[in-house]
Amino acid sequence: MGSNLWLQAIKQAVNRLGPWLMLLYLGRFTFFFRCLCVLSVGVLQAPVINASEYSISVDQRLMDRDWSFLPTVPPSYQSADDFSVVIDADFNNFALELGRSSLDLELLRATEPKDVSLSAIKDSVSFSYKLSNEQKITLAMSQQEADEQRFECYGFAGITVGSCDASDIQINSSDDKYNDLEGDLVSIKAKTGTKGVTFHQDSNSIWTDYWSVGLLSTTHDYRWLSPVEDINSPFILGLMFGGVTLGEAINDALRIFPQRGRWRLNQMNFGAGKRYPINKNVEFFTEADFVYLHYSNYQSVAGTPRYNIKVRAGLSVDFRPLTIEFYGNYYHHNLIGFEPISFNQRTEHHFKRAYGNVGIKIQFLF
Repeated sequence: MGSNLWLQAIKQAVNRLGPWLMLLYLGRFTFFFRCLCVLSVGVLQAPVINASEYSISVDQRLMDRDWSFLPTVPPSYQSADDFSVVIDADFNNFALELGRSSLDLELLRATEPKDVSLSAIKDSVSFSYKLSNEQKITLAMSQQEADEQRFECYGFAGITVGSCDASDIQINSSDDKYNDLEGDLVSIKAKTGTKGVTFHQDSNSIWTDYWSVGLLSTTHDYRWLSPVEDINSPFILGLMFGGVTLGEAINDALRIFPQRGRWRLNQMNFGAGKRYPINKNVEFFTEADFVYLHYSNYQSVAGTPRYNIKVRAGLSVDFRPLTIEFYGNYYHHNLIGFEPISFNQRTEHHFKRAYGNVGIKIQFLF
Protein backbone atom coordinates (compact mmCIF):
# COMPACT_ATOMS: atom_id res chain seq x y z
CA MET A 1 0.00 0.00 0.00
CA GLY A 2 2.88 2.38 0.79
CA SER A 3 4.38 2.30 -2.72
CA ASN A 4 0.96 2.80 -4.31
CA LEU A 5 0.37 5.80 -2.05
CA TRP A 6 3.56 7.54 -3.13
CA LEU A 7 2.93 6.70 -6.79
CA GLN A 8 -0.54 8.23 -6.48
CA ALA A 9 0.93 11.42 -5.00
CA ILE A 10 3.63 11.67 -7.69
CA LYS A 11 1.13 11.12 -10.50
CA GLN A 12 -1.23 13.79 -9.18
CA ALA A 13 1.61 16.27 -8.69
CA VAL A 14 2.94 15.83 -12.22
CA ASN A 15 -0.51 15.98 -13.85
CA ARG A 16 -1.38 19.21 -12.08
CA LEU A 17 1.93 21.04 -12.50
CA GLY A 18 1.32 22.51 -15.96
CA PRO A 19 -2.11 24.08 -15.36
CA TRP A 20 -1.02 25.38 -11.99
CA LEU A 21 1.97 27.23 -13.42
CA MET A 22 -0.44 29.12 -15.68
CA LEU A 23 -2.79 29.84 -12.77
CA LEU A 24 0.13 30.99 -10.63
CA TYR A 25 0.85 33.82 -13.02
CA LEU A 26 -2.56 34.55 -14.52
CA GLY A 27 -5.18 33.53 -11.97
CA ARG A 28 -4.40 36.14 -9.31
CA PHE A 29 -2.01 38.49 -11.13
CA THR A 30 -3.51 41.58 -9.48
CA PHE A 31 -2.84 40.20 -6.00
CA PHE A 32 0.75 39.25 -6.79
CA PHE A 33 1.48 42.58 -8.46
CA ARG A 34 0.10 44.57 -5.53
CA CYS A 35 2.05 42.54 -2.97
CA LEU A 36 5.30 42.69 -4.90
CA CYS A 37 4.99 46.47 -5.19
CA VAL A 38 4.69 46.70 -1.41
CA LEU A 39 7.43 44.21 -0.55
CA SER A 40 9.93 45.47 -3.13
CA VAL A 41 10.04 49.14 -2.11
CA GLY A 42 13.70 50.05 -1.84
CA VAL A 43 14.83 46.99 -3.77
CA LEU A 44 13.61 48.49 -7.05
CA GLN A 45 15.74 51.57 -6.39
CA ALA A 46 18.89 49.47 -6.18
CA PRO A 47 21.07 48.50 -9.16
CA VAL A 48 19.78 45.60 -11.26
CA ILE A 49 20.87 42.28 -9.77
CA ASN A 50 20.61 38.97 -11.54
CA ALA A 51 19.25 36.06 -9.57
CA SER A 52 21.91 33.57 -8.53
CA GLU A 53 19.42 30.69 -8.28
CA TYR A 54 15.85 29.92 -9.30
CA SER A 55 13.74 27.05 -8.06
CA ILE A 56 10.28 25.63 -8.55
CA SER A 57 8.69 23.35 -5.98
CA VAL A 58 5.63 21.13 -6.30
CA ASP A 59 4.12 19.78 -3.09
CA GLN A 60 1.33 17.20 -2.84
CA ARG A 61 -0.22 16.24 0.52
CA LEU A 62 -2.92 13.61 1.01
CA MET A 63 -5.15 12.34 3.82
CA ASP A 64 -7.66 9.50 3.87
CA ARG A 65 -9.69 8.44 6.90
CA ASP A 66 -9.00 4.75 6.09
CA TRP A 67 -5.23 5.16 6.52
CA SER A 68 -4.67 3.73 9.98
CA PHE A 69 -1.16 5.18 10.28
CA LEU A 70 -2.61 8.71 10.46
CA PRO A 71 -4.40 10.23 13.49
CA THR A 72 -8.10 9.40 13.75
CA VAL A 73 -10.10 12.22 12.18
CA PRO A 74 -13.65 13.44 13.02
CA PRO A 75 -16.47 11.31 11.52
CA SER A 76 -17.24 13.82 8.76
CA TYR A 77 -13.64 13.91 7.46
CA GLN A 78 -13.31 11.58 4.48
CA SER A 79 -10.21 12.70 2.58
CA ALA A 80 -8.04 15.72 1.87
CA ASP A 81 -5.94 16.81 -1.09
CA ASP A 82 -3.55 19.74 -0.61
CA PHE A 83 -1.46 20.81 -3.60
CA SER A 84 0.95 23.75 -3.96
CA VAL A 85 3.39 25.29 -6.41
CA VAL A 86 6.12 27.71 -5.30
CA ILE A 87 8.51 29.67 -7.50
CA ASP A 88 11.55 31.21 -5.82
CA ALA A 89 14.23 33.61 -7.09
CA ASP A 90 17.31 33.84 -4.85
CA PHE A 91 19.57 36.88 -5.28
CA ASN A 92 22.80 37.86 -3.54
CA ASN A 93 21.16 39.38 -0.48
CA PHE A 94 17.44 38.94 -0.97
CA ALA A 95 14.88 36.50 -2.36
CA LEU A 96 11.38 36.67 -3.82
CA GLU A 97 8.85 33.84 -3.64
CA LEU A 98 5.44 33.35 -5.26
CA GLY A 99 3.11 30.52 -4.31
CA ARG A 100 -0.32 29.13 -4.97
CA SER A 101 -1.96 26.23 -3.15
CA SER A 102 -5.29 24.44 -3.19
CA LEU A 103 -7.00 22.76 -0.26
CA ASP A 104 -9.77 20.22 -0.92
CA LEU A 105 -11.41 18.66 2.14
CA GLU A 106 -14.10 16.04 1.53
CA LEU A 107 -16.54 16.38 4.43
CA LEU A 108 -19.67 14.22 4.60
CA ARG A 109 -22.30 14.16 7.36
CA ALA A 110 -25.29 12.00 8.25
CA THR A 111 -27.64 15.02 8.49
CA GLU A 112 -28.45 17.85 6.11
CA PRO A 113 -26.47 19.32 4.59
CA LYS A 114 -24.79 15.98 4.05
CA ASP A 115 -21.95 17.28 1.86
CA VAL A 116 -20.09 20.21 3.48
CA SER A 117 -16.84 19.75 1.55
CA LEU A 118 -14.42 22.69 1.49
CA SER A 119 -12.34 23.83 -1.49
CA ALA A 120 -10.07 26.86 -1.22
CA ILE A 121 -7.25 28.57 -3.08
CA LYS A 122 -4.39 30.39 -1.33
CA ASP A 123 -2.04 32.86 -3.05
CA SER A 124 1.12 33.97 -1.29
CA VAL A 125 4.11 36.22 -1.85
CA SER A 126 7.16 36.81 0.33
CA PHE A 127 10.30 38.94 0.33
CA SER A 128 13.38 37.82 2.28
CA TYR A 129 16.36 40.02 3.10
CA LYS A 130 19.64 38.43 4.20
CA LEU A 131 21.09 40.12 7.25
CA SER A 132 24.13 37.84 7.05
CA ASN A 133 25.06 34.43 5.71
CA GLU A 134 23.24 32.88 8.67
CA GLN A 135 20.34 35.28 9.22
CA LYS A 136 17.42 36.56 7.20
CA ILE A 137 14.15 38.35 7.77
CA THR A 138 11.04 37.57 5.70
CA LEU A 139 7.95 39.66 5.03
CA ALA A 140 5.01 37.59 3.78
CA MET A 141 1.46 38.18 2.59
CA SER A 142 -1.20 35.69 1.54
CA GLN A 143 -4.90 35.53 0.82
CA GLN A 144 -7.13 32.47 0.85
CA GLU A 145 -10.62 32.22 -0.60
CA ALA A 146 -13.03 29.31 -0.45
CA ASP A 147 -15.48 28.24 -3.12
CA GLU A 148 -18.99 29.32 -2.20
CA GLN A 149 -20.87 26.65 -0.25
CA ARG A 150 -24.55 26.32 -1.17
CA PHE A 151 -26.99 24.05 0.63
CA GLU A 152 -30.43 23.06 -0.61
CA CYS A 153 -31.45 21.90 2.86
CA TYR A 154 -30.22 22.46 6.38
CA GLY A 155 -30.91 20.57 9.58
CA PHE A 156 -31.92 22.63 12.60
CA ALA A 157 -31.90 20.43 15.74
CA GLY A 158 -33.29 17.51 13.75
CA ILE A 159 -35.73 19.64 11.74
CA THR A 160 -34.79 19.63 8.06
CA VAL A 161 -35.67 22.87 6.29
CA GLY A 162 -35.39 23.37 2.53
CA SER A 163 -36.46 21.96 -0.80
CA CYS A 164 -34.76 18.55 -0.74
CA ASP A 165 -36.71 15.28 -0.55
CA ALA A 166 -35.90 14.86 3.15
CA SER A 167 -37.16 18.29 4.21
CA ASP A 168 -39.79 18.69 6.93
CA ILE A 169 -40.72 22.23 5.93
CA GLN A 170 -39.90 24.53 3.02
CA ILE A 171 -39.13 28.21 3.53
CA ASN A 172 -39.34 30.77 0.71
CA SER A 173 -38.85 34.53 0.63
CA SER A 174 -39.88 37.21 -1.88
CA ASP A 175 -37.10 39.54 -0.72
CA ASP A 176 -34.82 40.44 -3.65
CA LYS A 177 -31.68 39.96 -1.57
CA TYR A 178 -32.28 36.20 -1.69
CA ASN A 179 -32.57 35.99 -5.49
CA ASP A 180 -28.94 34.89 -5.82
CA LEU A 181 -29.73 31.77 -3.79
CA GLU A 182 -31.70 30.43 -6.77
CA GLY A 183 -33.81 28.19 -4.57
CA ASP A 184 -31.06 27.09 -2.19
CA LEU A 185 -31.54 27.65 1.53
CA VAL A 186 -28.04 28.69 2.63
CA SER A 187 -25.03 30.28 0.96
CA ILE A 188 -21.65 30.71 2.71
CA LYS A 189 -18.63 32.64 1.40
CA ALA A 190 -15.26 32.89 3.12
CA LYS A 191 -11.89 34.54 2.61
CA THR A 192 -8.86 35.34 4.74
CA GLY A 193 -5.84 37.60 4.48
CA THR A 194 -2.54 37.07 6.31
CA LYS A 195 0.45 39.34 6.87
CA GLY A 196 3.55 38.48 8.83
CA VAL A 197 7.25 38.80 9.52
CA THR A 198 9.69 35.98 10.37
CA PHE A 199 13.30 35.96 11.57
CA HIS A 200 15.39 32.94 10.50
CA GLN A 201 18.72 31.90 12.02
CA ASP A 202 20.98 29.10 10.74
CA SER A 203 22.43 27.43 13.82
CA ASN A 204 24.26 24.26 12.70
CA SER A 205 24.18 22.94 16.26
CA ILE A 206 23.92 19.37 17.45
CA TRP A 207 20.16 19.83 17.88
CA THR A 208 19.10 22.11 15.03
CA ASP A 209 20.27 23.33 11.64
CA TYR A 210 18.05 26.38 11.96
CA TRP A 211 15.46 28.05 14.14
CA SER A 212 12.93 30.79 13.43
CA VAL A 213 10.45 33.04 15.16
CA GLY A 214 7.60 34.88 13.47
CA LEU A 215 4.54 37.04 14.04
CA LEU A 216 1.47 36.61 11.82
CA SER A 217 -1.98 38.16 11.78
CA THR A 218 -4.91 36.80 9.77
CA THR A 219 -8.19 38.59 9.11
CA HIS A 220 -11.22 36.31 8.59
CA ASP A 221 -14.21 37.47 6.57
CA TYR A 222 -17.24 35.15 6.38
CA ARG A 223 -20.55 36.01 4.73
CA TRP A 224 -23.65 33.86 4.69
CA LEU A 225 -27.19 34.31 3.47
CA SER A 226 -30.40 32.45 4.31
CA PRO A 227 -34.09 33.40 4.44
CA VAL A 228 -34.55 31.48 7.69
CA GLU A 229 -33.11 34.39 9.69
CA ASP A 230 -35.94 36.65 8.49
CA ILE A 231 -38.80 34.41 9.60
CA ASN A 232 -40.96 36.51 11.92
CA SER A 233 -44.27 34.68 11.80
CA PRO A 234 -45.19 33.47 15.33
CA PHE A 235 -47.15 30.62 13.78
CA ILE A 236 -44.19 29.30 11.76
CA LEU A 237 -41.66 29.86 14.54
CA GLY A 238 -43.96 28.09 16.98
CA LEU A 239 -44.35 24.90 14.94
CA MET A 240 -43.38 21.89 17.06
CA PHE A 241 -41.11 19.12 15.81
CA GLY A 242 -40.18 16.42 18.30
CA GLY A 243 -40.78 18.69 21.27
CA VAL A 244 -38.73 21.58 19.87
CA THR A 245 -40.16 24.68 18.22
CA LEU A 246 -38.82 25.68 14.84
CA GLY A 247 -37.80 29.07 16.24
CA GLU A 248 -35.68 27.48 18.99
CA ALA A 249 -34.07 25.10 16.52
CA ILE A 250 -33.19 27.90 14.09
CA ASN A 251 -31.74 30.11 16.83
CA ASP A 252 -29.54 27.28 18.14
CA ALA A 253 -28.23 26.52 14.64
CA LEU A 254 -27.60 30.13 13.62
CA ARG A 255 -25.57 30.62 16.79
CA ILE A 256 -22.84 28.39 15.34
CA PHE A 257 -22.92 29.79 11.81
CA PRO A 258 -19.68 31.55 10.81
CA GLN A 259 -19.34 34.94 12.46
CA ARG A 260 -20.30 37.74 10.07
CA GLY A 261 -18.23 40.42 11.75
CA ARG A 262 -14.57 40.34 10.81
CA TRP A 263 -12.24 38.80 13.35
CA ARG A 264 -8.52 38.32 13.59
CA LEU A 265 -6.25 35.44 14.55
CA ASN A 266 -2.83 36.59 15.76
CA GLN A 267 -0.08 34.05 16.17
CA MET A 268 3.52 33.73 17.27
CA ASN A 269 5.39 30.95 15.49
CA PHE A 270 8.51 29.14 16.66
CA GLY A 271 10.18 26.70 14.27
CA ALA A 272 13.29 24.52 14.11
CA GLY A 273 14.65 21.76 11.90
CA LYS A 274 17.48 19.27 11.58
CA ARG A 275 18.83 17.04 8.80
CA TYR A 276 20.77 13.80 9.30
CA PRO A 277 22.79 12.44 6.34
CA ILE A 278 22.26 8.76 5.59
CA ASN A 279 24.52 8.63 2.56
CA LYS A 280 25.73 10.97 -0.17
CA ASN A 281 22.28 11.62 -1.62
CA VAL A 282 19.81 10.73 1.13
CA GLU A 283 18.97 12.57 4.34
CA PHE A 284 16.50 12.04 7.15
CA PHE A 285 14.95 15.33 8.25
CA THR A 286 12.71 16.60 11.02
CA GLU A 287 10.93 19.93 11.42
CA ALA A 288 8.83 21.23 14.30
CA ASP A 289 6.59 24.30 14.59
CA PHE A 290 4.94 25.62 17.73
CA VAL A 291 2.19 28.20 17.21
CA TYR A 292 0.76 30.34 20.00
CA LEU A 293 -2.71 31.66 19.10
CA HIS A 294 -4.57 34.81 20.15
CA TYR A 295 -8.11 35.58 18.97
CA SER A 296 -9.33 39.14 18.46
CA ASN A 297 -13.09 39.85 18.19
CA TYR A 298 -13.86 36.13 17.78
CA GLN A 299 -17.08 34.86 19.38
CA SER A 300 -16.29 31.34 20.53
CA VAL A 301 -18.98 28.66 20.74
CA ALA A 302 -17.33 25.65 22.34
CA GLY A 303 -13.81 26.81 23.21
CA THR A 304 -10.75 27.54 21.09
CA PRO A 305 -7.24 26.05 21.06
CA ARG A 306 -4.55 28.37 22.41
CA TYR A 307 -1.74 26.67 20.54
CA ASN A 308 -0.92 24.18 17.84
CA ILE A 309 2.08 21.96 17.15
CA LYS A 310 3.13 20.65 13.77
CA VAL A 311 5.82 17.99 13.37
CA ARG A 312 7.19 16.85 10.01
CA ALA A 313 9.58 13.96 9.41
CA GLY A 314 10.76 12.34 6.21
CA LEU A 315 13.47 11.43 3.74
CA SER A 316 15.12 13.74 1.22
CA VAL A 317 16.73 12.36 -1.95
CA ASP A 318 19.09 14.78 -3.70
CA PHE A 319 19.87 14.32 -7.40
CA ARG A 320 20.85 17.88 -8.22
CA PRO A 321 19.23 19.80 -9.79
CA LEU A 322 16.28 17.63 -8.66
CA THR A 323 15.39 17.02 -5.01
CA ILE A 324 12.52 14.81 -3.81
CA GLU A 325 11.16 14.66 -0.27
CA PHE A 326 8.81 12.04 1.17
CA TYR A 327 7.31 13.04 4.51
CA GLY A 328 4.51 12.86 7.03
CA ASN A 329 2.88 15.70 9.00
CA TYR A 330 1.29 15.63 12.45
CA TYR A 331 -0.88 18.55 13.67
CA HIS A 332 -1.84 18.49 17.35
CA HIS A 333 -4.92 20.73 16.94
CA ASN A 334 -6.01 20.10 13.37
CA LEU A 335 -5.04 22.79 10.84
CA ILE A 336 -5.51 25.96 12.88
CA GLY A 337 -2.56 28.30 12.41
CA PHE A 338 -1.69 26.67 9.08
CA GLU A 339 -4.88 26.74 6.96
CA PRO A 340 -6.85 29.81 8.14
CA ILE A 341 -9.96 29.19 6.02
CA SER A 342 -10.72 25.91 7.80
CA PHE A 343 -11.59 27.43 11.20
CA ASN A 344 -14.85 29.12 12.23
CA GLN A 345 -17.76 28.63 14.63
CA ARG A 346 -19.18 25.73 12.59
CA THR A 347 -15.90 23.80 12.66
CA GLU A 348 -14.20 24.79 15.91
CA HIS A 349 -15.32 21.61 17.73
CA HIS A 350 -13.10 19.61 15.34
CA PHE A 351 -9.97 21.50 16.38
CA LYS A 352 -9.55 19.72 19.69
CA ARG A 353 -8.39 16.70 17.71
CA ALA A 354 -5.17 15.82 15.92
CA TYR A 355 -4.76 15.70 12.16
CA GLY A 356 -2.16 14.21 9.85
CA ASN A 357 -1.23 13.76 6.22
CA VAL A 358 1.54 12.41 4.02
CA GLY A 359 3.22 14.24 1.19
CA ILE A 360 5.79 14.41 -1.53
CA LYS A 361 7.72 17.52 -2.52
CA ILE A 362 9.64 17.85 -5.78
CA GLN A 363 12.04 20.77 -6.20
CA PHE A 364 13.97 21.69 -9.34
CA LEU A 365 16.88 24.16 -9.23
CA PHE A 366 18.02 26.08 -12.28
